[in-house]
Amino acid sequence: MPKSMTGYGRASAQEENWTLSWEIRSLNNRHLDLKWKIPPTCYACQKEWENLVRTVASRGGVELFLNLKLTSPELQNISLDTTLAGAMLLELERLAEAMHIPFAPDLNRFVSIPALWKESGAVDNPRLIASLTATLGRALADWDGARIREGLALEADLRTRFASLRTLVEQIRTVSAAIPGERLAMVKERVEKLMADSGIQSDPERLLQELAIIADRVDVSEELTRLDIHLQGIDEYFRQTEPVGRKLDFMVQECFREINTCGNKSQNTRISQLVVAFKAELEKCREQIQNLE
Repeated sequence: MPKSMTGYGRASAQEENWTLSWEIRSLNNRHLDLKWKIPPTCYACQKEWENLVRTVASRGGVELFLNLKLTSPELQNISLDTTLAGAMLLELERLAEAMHIPFAPDLNRFVSIPALWKESGAVDNPRLIASLTATLGRALADWDGARIREGLALEADLRTRFASLRTLVEQIRTVSAAIPGERLAMVKERVEKLMADSGIQSDPERLLQELAIIADRVDVSEELTRLDIHLQGIDEYFRQTEPVGRKLDFMVQECFREINTCGNKSQNTRISQLVVAFKAELEKCREQIQNLE
């Protein structure tokens, strides 16, 4: 099942001591590029969460936002740097002694000194970690559902476009079937006229060999057969469960190569028009495939 690389998902949770929400946004990318917007206290969980994301996606630029609000003071993980605070008090005491003034420190002033306060490390509450991970899982499911819905819409559009390409291939095959005979008749007529005007006696067997070579040069049956195979392979890719974006992109490149050869070999106005129409539609397919994982 093809999935789009673009999508959005969200999930939230509210418990007694915290509220949290995850938001996930993704765009196209050749590889899986994860960008985390999470509090520093959650960095220790990032590796586990990355593995969780990789079970859902293999390509795309993904941004994950965590909004976490703790309502319990015990979960804040804030501590006072008592060593630094003690050193500051000691220096102030020495200063007061040197100036012969009484020393009466106001500990409340320490509250307004950011350098004295620090986060004591990573989140270590098992219930909170479990809640964060479970909510992330629900956000990933919501995000993946959006990608699946868009992927199905892209698949429907691509199937329609590839069906029109198969029709163009059949039209090219019909027109090209008459080209070798027409080219042979035209060349043979010109050669015979040239021989008659110059009085040179032609070798019928050698003439047929040269005409056969010319007919082979304008024959595009092999290219059309390979186009049929590529288009059939593309249809089979849509039935696969793993990501198919890169496979489809490769097949489209092969289709471009074959249709270019058809246009170069045929030297026919009608086929050139059909080749241009084919390439225009194929380019639209390529643009849509760039959105698939």
